[in-house]
Amino acid sequence: MKPAVISESSLNLIAEGTRIEGKIHLGQVSRVHGALIGQVEAPAGSTLIIAENGWVEGNILADSLFIDGFVRGDIVARTRITVSGTGRVIGNLRAPTVALQFGSYFEGSCHSGREASNDRKLTAGPELSPA
Repeated sequence: MKPAVISESSLNLIAEGTRIEGKIHLGQVSRVHGALIGQVEAPAGSTLIIAENGWVEGNILADSLFIDGFVRGDIVARTRITVSGTGRVIGNLRAPTVALQFGSYFEGSCHSGREASNDRKLTAGPELSPA
């Protein structure tokens, strides 16, 4: 299988020192080095990367999420959540696959497996639910 090619125009980059507040809708591939405050949503097939110096204060709905930085809020992923050794999460996680790597910090509840993607009782806040 040929790897996907990511063009420069399909990549969102939130630079260090940037702070965005409100209801945030991201594109297919987004990399956050700055701060997002509020509800963060990314479409099906999306990849959201919270870099080591990036942070999110709010709930997140994405397809695949890789956390190297800090998140305070509930997270719902349609495919996968990975918290790296430098990642810190305070909030609830829900995804079919959740990976907490050695050295990561997690405080909250975690629901994973096939039933996690179909469990409507667990949402990442009042407006977030899997699509």
